[in-house]
Amino acid sequence: MDEIKLPAVSVIIPMYNAEKYLEECLTSLVNQTLKNIEIILVDDFSTDNSLEIAQNFVPKFEAENKNLVIIKLTQNSGFPGIPRNVALNIAKGKYIFFMDSDDFLSDDALEIFYNAAESFNADVVDAYMTFEYKEIDGKFKTTGKIMQNSKLIEKPALETFDIAKRIENIIEIKYLNTVWSKFFNRDFLVKNNIKFPAMTITEDLVFTFESIVLAKNYVRIPFVGYFYRKYDDSTSNSPRNMKRISLDLIEGVNCLDNFMQSQKFFIENPKYQYRVLDFFNQWFSDKIFKIVFFNMNLTVEEVYDFYRKEIFSLNLQKNIPLTAYLFVSTNIYKMLVKQQSKEIEQLKKLLQDKQ
Repeated sequence: MDEIKLPAVSVIIPMYNAEKYLEECLTSLVNQTLKNIEIILVDDFSTDNSLEIAQNFVPKFEAENKNLVIIKLTQNSGFPGIPRNVALNIAKGKYIFFMDSDDFLSDDALEIFYNAAESFNADVVDAYMTFEYKEIDGKFKTTGKIMQNSKLIEKPALETFDIAKRIENIIEIKYLNTVWSKFFNRDFLVKNNIKFPAMTITEDLVFTFESIVLAKNYVRIPFVGYFYRKYDDSTSNSPRNMKRISLDLIEGVNCLDNFMQSQKFFIENPKYQYRVLDFFNQWFSDKIFKIVFFNMNLTVEEVYDFYRKEIFSLNLQKNIPLTAYLFVSTNIYKMLVKQQSKEIEQLKKLLQDKQ
């Protein structure tokens, strides 16, 4: 195929029962100022009218010299990353952009990403700022949202080449770990075999971690153009199947561990292996376990029983990285608590002596 005819960007959208907001999502893509794009919509066996809505958009994209490719899976995958991987295998664009079927873009979003990527020959472009489209009392309100802890930037900038510094920035949330805030060079993803893991939650973190570590040119832009819809019945705020949570935790730890074991930097700097797993476990716990356990009113003893039955009763060989992490972190925590208790007692004694 003549390279000049290949799309500049492939937009990948997993779709499952998205009829409520899909039209707004696709309309924002029809309106993109960057014309040479393809949209790959992977229907994860929807049971509503999502597929019909998508098919009605085919002529609208054709009228704008854009291509809408619709793939229908024969059964529900159960994982948001699986449809994305399916689309990645057929994408033809020079760059890849992921978005969710209930979100939408400003008209110039893809053009801004594309220009930044071309200017810096970037493997990854990261948008510093997004819009949060949040449901409040049944109505959606838009607010600009900075989700990182790093300093505000005023123009596109090339990030450090120092892997250790990048990892520190990930751990300190100076880089956002969502895929929809990023723009990827497709050849870079293919060359490094970067795929989404079979996880129902936090799969973005694994994908973006590998991308940020491996990217040669990693660029950040002060861009506001992605509208992330956050609503009251979001699945991320709902209690989930306990078994599925345990499998996601194990899968995430193992994926990160396997990746780090294959990289020279981590082999030569084992302290970062622990720090990355600690970050992932803390992130996972804060975002998921806290919600589930608090909503279900479980006691510490019940949480322990869950861990013991659902995680450590599984294949021990498969759980080695998680077991090692939990053993070390738990005992370090206990030692720190004991040390702090001693220091508090010493301070109390000094205060009493002064009185």
